[in-house]
Amino acid sequence: MSVRLVQNYADHRLASGPRYLHEDFRCSWAAHLGLFSSGVLLLGINDGTRLTYKINTSRLIRAYKIHGQLGKATDTYFWNGKTIERATYNHVTREKIDSVVAHMQAAHQKTMYELSGVHMESETAYELASRGVIRPSNGKLPVLYGIKCVHFQPPNFTLEVQAINEYDRYLWTLVHDLGVQLKTAAHCAGVQCVRHGKFHTDLALLRKHWTLDHLLDNMSQCQDLLEENQRLLRPETAMLTA
Repeated sequence: MSVRLVQNYADHRLASGPRYLHEDFRCSWAAHLGLFSSGVLLLGINDGTRLTYKINTSRLIRAYKIHGQLGKATDTYFWNGKTIERATYNHVTREKIDSVVAHMQAAHQKTMYELSGVHMESETAYELASRGVIRPSNGKLPVLYGIKCVHFQPPNFTLEVQAINEYDRYLWTLVHDLGVQLKTAAHCAGVQCVRHGKFHTDLALLRKHWTLDHLLDNMSQCQDLLEENQRLLRPETAMLTA
C-alpha cells in the first residue's frame, strides 16, 4: 500500500484568504529614538506593548555614545545643518575636555538636588540619594547622570552620556555647548544608544536579522532578562519635584 498526500484546498490561501492581517499585530516602543540616532530600541508586539508602557513610565536610564567633531558649528548642532562658524581647535586637549565634562556633570547633579528643594550637603540629600537613582517627576525634564570623554583624536571625539528624558536635539546641544566652553566650535556627528536599562547592544537585532526565528529567540532572551531583574520595572527611586 502506498500513501499519497493531496492538497487540502480548504486551507488554500485563495479559499481561506490571507493567514495574517495587519490588524493582527500591535507594536509600540518604550522610548523613541531620533531620526538620526541608532542603537537599542525596545519594541513590544501585541501583549508586549504592556511591557513597553511599563518601561516607558519607569523611565530607565539610557546610555549613549555621542560622536562629535571640533572646528565647525552648524545651525542645527548636527552635521547635516548649515555651517555658521568655523574655529581652530589646536589648543584643545584631552585634559581640557575631561575638565569641562566633569564640570558639566557636577552642574547637572547640583540642579537635580536644587529641583528637589534640598541642599547637596544636607542629611536629607543623603537620604534622598540612598533611596536610589533620583528621577524627575516631570517626564519632559532631561537629567544627566554621567558624562565622560571615552575617545579623543582631533578633530573627532566621543562622549559617553547617561541620561533620562533626553532627546536627540538635547544631546546635539551638549556637543555644541562643549565646543563653546572649550573656546572653539563643535557639532554632533552621530548618536548611538548603547544601553536602555538592563538592555545592551548585545541583544539588539540588526535589520538583516528581522526574521521570525531571530525575533522569537530575541524575545526569549529579553523575557529571561526581565525575570532576572524583577525590580527593573519597579524601581525604588526618589522623585524630583519642579
